[in-house]
Amino acid sequence: MSQEEPMDQQSAEAARTETADVATSAAKAVPGEAADPRIAELEFQVAELERRVTKEREAATDYMNRWQRAQADFANFKRRAQQEEQQREALVTWRTLAGMLPALDGLERAFATLPPALRTFSWIDGIALVHMQMSRALAAMGITPVAAEPGQPFDPTKHEAIGEVEAAEHPAGAIAVIVQRGYETDGVLLRPALVQVARQAVARQSQEQEQPEADPTATAAPGEEVGEAP
Repeated sequence: MSQEEPMDQQSAEAARTETADVATSAAKAVPGEAADPRIAELEFQVAELERRVTKEREAATDYMNRWQRAQADFANFKRRAQQEEQQREALVTWRTLAGMLPALDGLERAFATLPPALRTFSWIDGIALVHMQMSRALAAMGITPVAAEPGQPFDPTKHEAIGEVEAAEHPAGAIAVIVQRGYETDGVLLRPALVQVARQAVARQSQEQEQPEADPTATAAPGEEVGEAP
């Protein structure tokens, strides 16, 4: 066999190998070109799903916020309803016991003006016991007197002023006299305390100091002589 035959065989094998590589590359390139539209479609579907997920997440967040606001509104409504129910119960109690307050006020005024000579009688102690029982009955129902004492600052939300009195021992505008006790229950004012407010007597004193004294040597009217009275 000559030396040219191996060379021809090697060249043929190399050519076949190159042809096979080109065919393989072409075969691979054809499916790739056909898959590009499919990949684009899948990417579009993924983007669409992500958009829907984002929209549903925002809707779920909005629903959660609305639910929380509705829950807070319901809790506030329930609390207000309970407060109103308590106030109605307090008012019912107040109306039930309101008829007892005038008698209690009368006993307090009677004891405030009771002569010392009568304090030693036993029947006075019996009346005092009735007064104490009535006060305890009010306290048991949650009805307590409004805080009002002489010298205490005047509170327009709990006190009602029905006049002024001169009181040097109390500052101006403070409570000077308790005319009638007020009552409240659970922070609800049932009846304000009737009081008289202190007023200082400074204005009158200053007016008296400003008035000039009569001058005995003042000029007399025409036809009259200045002199001592007969």
